[in-house]
Amino acid sequence: MSETWQRMMSLFFSRRDALFAELSKLALTPPHGHALMSLRHGPIRMRDLADAMACDASYVTAVADRLEELSLAVRRNASDDRRVRELVLTAKGERVAARLDAIFSSPPAALAALPAADRAALTRILRKVGEPTDGEWLPRRSLR
Repeated sequence: MSETWQRMMSLFFSRRDALFAELSKLALTPPHGHALMSLRHGPIRMRDLADAMACDASYVTAVADRLEELSLAVRRNASDDRRVRELVLTAKGERVAARLDAIFSSPPAALAALPAADRAALTRILRKVGEPTDGEWLPRRSLR
């Protein structure tokens, strides 16, 4: 079992490394990437983003500062409570987030090279052990 998990993690990390390389080209860090990907489904409150990133709200402020500096996102008042700030992607941020998602979501070459029958068998097995998915690799976060 350990070998199976190690091989799966190796495949995962091969895509993570490609994602990190793209982030580096944009002068962004992995937390910036996480924030961008979290925002793909719409605005998110700063507090909720901190929860999703498992970090302090003050750190999310620094992440938001950088995303705004690069015109990837903007802060605004929440529509239902103007005391609450939320972060939303700009058009440029949406393009960058889509590119990051495409990199991370594309299968590693070794997996893509498998015969269709093997890929189908692997999918059947993973459906037995994994959570249901709607095609997204990052869970959606809803506003409160």
